[in-house]
Amino acid sequence: MHTNPSLESAPNQLPQAGPDLQQIAIVLRERGWIIGVCASAGLLAAGIYTKRLPLMYETLSVLQIEPRGRVLGFELDNTAPSGSEQGVQTILETFRSRALLDRVSTDLNLAENPDFSPVPLSQEQTLNVLRGCIDVRQRRGSQLLDITAHHPNAKITQSLANGVAKAFIQLQLDQRSSGARSVLEFLMTEADRLKKRLKKSEEALQSYKETNQAASLEDRQDTVITTLKSQGNNLATARGTRIRLETDVADMERFTGNTEALLQIVSVAQNPRIATTRAQIADLQSQISTLRLRYTDKHPKLIQTANQLREAEGSLQKLVLQIPATLRAELERAIATEINFEGALKDQEKQALALNRQSIDYKVLARDVDTDRAVYESILRKLKETDVARGVQLSDLRIFESAALPISPSRGSALKFLAIGLFSGGVLGGAAVLGGCLVESAWRSAEEIEAATDLSVLSTVPRLSSRRSGSSILDRMSDPSQPILEAFRSLRTSLHLSARKQGKNCFLFTSAQPDDGKSFCSMGYALTLARQGVKTLLIDADLRSPSLEQSIFNSHSLPGLTEVLEGTLKLADAIIPTSIPGLDFLPAGRILPEASELLTRKGVHATLNSARQRYDCLVLDSAPVHSVSDSLLLAQAVDSVLLVVRYASTPRKAAMRAIHLFQDQGTPVEGIVFNSANPTSMYGYYSGEKAELQH
Repeated sequence: MHTNPSLESAPNQLPQAGPDLQQIAIVLRERGWIIGVCASAGLLAAGIYTKRLPLMYETLSVLQIEPRGRVLGFELDNTAPSGSEQGVQTILETFRSRALLDRVSTDLNLAENPDFSPVPLSQEQTLNVLRGCIDVRQRRGSQLLDITAHHPNAKITQSLANGVAKAFIQLQLDQRSSGARSVLEFLMTEADRLKKRLKKSEEALQSYKETNQAASLEDRQDTVITTLKSQGNNLATARGTRIRLETDVADMERFTGNTEALLQIVSVAQNPRIATTRAQIADLQSQISTLRLRYTDKHPKLIQTANQLREAEGSLQKLVLQIPATLRAELERAIATEINFEGALKDQEKQALALNRQSIDYKVLARDVDTDRAVYESILRKLKETDVARGVQLSDLRIFESAALPISPSRGSALKFLAIGLFSGGVLGGAAVLGGCLVESAWRSAEEIEAATDLSVLSTVPRLSSRRSGSSILDRMSDPSQPILEAFRSLRTSLHLSARKQGKNCFLFTSAQPDDGKSFCSMGYALTLARQGVKTLLIDADLRSPSLEQSIFNSHSLPGLTEVLEGTLKLADAIIPTSIPGLDFLPAGRILPEASELLTRKGVHATLNSARQRYDCLVLDSAPVHSVSDSLLLAQAVDSVLLVVRYASTPRKAAMRAIHLFQDQGTPVEGIVFNSANPTSMYGYYSGEKAELQH
């Protein structure tokens, strides 16, 4: 059986699961009348408030933000920042400023005008009333500002709208004129300071030139760099010659006395005298080869040429033997040359570094002079522009449309208050419904049940919405077109098919409290078993308040389980066939207030064992757990206990306590049957009739 380890470890802790969005939508649908009542109340209150308001006139003047203007020597691009969101917001805040309101109040003499206020007002009171009469907004998608005025007097309304527009433009001009004077003073001070700074930097540059003779610094740098490159090339050539000679000297010392090996050395082979002698030997060898073709070995010419060849070869050998001393002398000269070039290169590098150091200081001073000159010239230019434009007053705002005299009072405020009242009432109603949903103690979805109890919801039985007269609830449930049968088929699939493999065939349906639909669910489950061909016995084991007999046979006086347990009636005589093939019914019999004493006897086990021999499956409907202890006693004699939980009705604590009671008795609940669920929560799949039982 499916147990709940979390409940065993912490029985006093009840998991909480808040409703999801789908469940919230269902609750709003079910209790929409509350929202409607609250919205109506809000609308009524707004209507009463509107009736008590004085009639108000409304008019507006329109200001336009110029696309571009040149004010006090500066370019004004009103798309940034004036035309941007930040720029417009700044303008809107200016309309609420005390400086502007003071100007409007003074220009229109509002404090002493009886048409503005029938009672005398102080200056602060006048400003507060004026602030409430003016509303300024940007017209969407444009560079226009709407200044809307509200007042009970039509002429005052027109004067306020036009007066605010004119006062704002004049305030803007005064602020810019004051700002221009400050800018001019700042520019003049800054120009004097920059002039002194430029003079100081130029003097520093000139002093540096005179001290370091830096007038021809760039030419000297070019000369030194050219010489440095030349000395570097000479040093590289001398170093290469020295390395080559060192290698040749080492090879000659290794091949001392070996003429042929010494001739393979590059320095030896490239010696002019050796090269000439080798060329002479090659020529004599060629002549001997030619003479031998014409003469014999004893011919005087051949002998003479051979003697010359021997003399040349002897001379070559003597020259080769004299070469080592010559190469050593050349190596010493190469080393001396390399040392000289290294010294000259270092001298040139020192000169180059010194010139570079002078160049860095020179460039820093020259850059300071250029920067100071550019800043000074910019300030002079701005100073001239500001001085020229100082007397010119331009604004980037102009009156696009003056306010007209309103003819009739405005209804916009009344409609606005009515809309606010309707919306506020609806919001309060929705909040009340959602608040009740959040604190509600009943479950509204199978997911909430499984999260709280750690038990599987074996089936969700939908709520039926209609009634059909003239037939019993069992006959109407057996109608194949009845959608509710699908829920009981799911229960049969999830419970009975797996129970058969474990040898279970006796199931007890109970609930935590009355009217949760345990009788309806037990009857529906038994019906689906019988329709599948399972020989089923439906037993009404609620001996205190039976309901199955009335629902199936429209009777309440048939003998049944009570008489069988008392021994006054045989089990076979108490069982009644129903109109459903394969489904028999055992009524509860005579109502017993002391039913628990009767159920404690061993006759219950014997009766159920006898029924097991005749039927494939037994389905028992028992009393609610918290009403009496009958279900706990019967649970000892059955294979599985199923707890029926009613949608939005069964308290969570009551259901959890019932689960604990069965666990304490050693017969854990097999699963949950979620009864009378809202069809909307089941995605609109089910629709059908409303049964007579509380299901």
